Amino acid sequence: MTESKLIFLLKTFKKVEWRLFKEFLASPYFNKRTDLIAFFGYIAAIAPDFSEKKLDKEVVFKKLYPKKVYDDKQMRYLMNYTLKAAEEFLGQQKLESMALKDNYILEELVDRKLAKHSKRYFEKIKDHQDKIQEKTINHYYSNYRLADTANKHFNNQDLRKDDENLKIASDNLDLFYFTKKIKYSCEMLNRQKVFSTTYDLSYTNLLYKYLKNSGQQIEPLTAIYFEIYATLIEEDASENFEHLKELITRHNEEIPTVEKQHIYSYGINFCLRQAKRNIRAKYYVNQCLDLYLQGIQQEFLFVNGYLSPWNFKNVVKLGFNLKKYDWTEQFIQDYYIKLAPEFQEDALHYNLADLFYRKKNYQESQYHLQLVEYSDLFYGIDSKAMLLKIYYENEEIESLLSLIASFSIYLRRNKKISNNFRATYLNFTMLLHQVVRATKHKIPKVIEKINQTELVTNRSWLLQICEELK
Repeated sequence: MTESKLIFLLKTFKKVEWRLFKEFLASPYFNKRTDLIAFFGYIAAIAPDFSEKKLDKEVVFKKLYPKKVYDDKQMRYLMNYTLKAAEEFLGQQKLESMALKDNYILEELVDRKLAKHSKRYFEKIKDHQDKIQEKTINHYYSNYRLADTANKHFNNQDLRKDDENLKIASDNLDLFYFTKKIKYSCEMLNRQKVFSTTYDLSYTNLLYKYLKNSGQQIEPLTAIYFEIYATLIEEDASENFEHLKELITRHNEEIPTVEKQHIYSYGINFCLRQAKRNIRAKYYVNQCLDLYLQGIQQEFLFVNGYLSPWNFKNVVKLGFNLKKYDWTEQFIQDYYIKLAPEFQEDALHYNLADLFYRKKNYQESQYHLQLVEYSDLFYGIDSKAMLLKIYYENEEIESLLSLIASFSIYLRRNKKISNNFRATYLNFTMLLHQVVRATKHKIPKVIEKINQTELVTNRSWLLQICEELK
């Protein structure tokens, strides 16, 4: 049973959900099978360990039906019914948490032509929606549903006058569709850069041109995704980026956390693309750092309450690129404790090692590299690459060649590394070996090889040491 769909689902339950699901099963409205209550009670008693021995189907069956001979078919039915009940419970929980539940109740009241009930419920929902500070895309949809139902209620009364709810419904449906469509299109453009796929965005381009040329005022979230789309398709989107920054600053409290994660990621990626193209590189690196810091300080770039190790590392790299060494060291010391406990020590020592390496304090850098315990595969690999560079700078050629050999074997044998990632570091070790062994007149050929190699880490460092050897 430990490998069953039911157990995999129950393992995701929070503490409060175990209690609520027990109440769900005890309700005759949702469940009329009393054997499910006893079955779930047994599982709940051994959670969260779920030992294989206690969850053996025959053991469980004996506990539930002590006087019966084991029946595998009955046991499978019991598991299947409980799984379906758990899925129904999750759906009910989701419905309870959604504002749309109130819309469904209002629609039913309107369909039953209960005017007084409808009016009271409409005012309740409207008051709640007006108080919502963070406006998600679904907020537009809720407004559309509410206005659509209000318009239906108006039609039921057969009054000979106009009603504004028809226009409100239409406008909010447009906002929901436009915003959702542009948001999806931004993600499609992103995926096109990563995967070998092409999306037809001709309709979105028409919508973009319409919004661009209409001159009409649009809602903040729609305007934000409009500017993001522009940064992905326009040749010169510098003005769009500035407008995007202005919008997210002005409407910071209205933008939901889940949307901020997407929005800031697009802004960060735009800055990185501009810096890579050497378009006002220092300016965009600074802008990128500012966006990261806003996300970290407001904690919407956190995952499950912790700062992501990748976001932490990216901020440190940006600080290094700007040569803000003192500021970066302070950031490392202040924020490594915001990482999940299992990443803290490695993040601290790896990034301090990188800091001291860049300051050419190789002894201190090696000291911190020795304290990296490789809890994360990529910290371990980057640490070895950094140690290779230290050996080269210290002219410790024997240690360098020995590490090149052992590191190459490690990269080839490790099955957890993707092919591209493996090639990036194997090419680095191969090219570094060629640099070390090359005579002066062969250096130009090595430089050519470095430039022609598509996947290689530390390319600029390799080119730098080649220039020094020339």
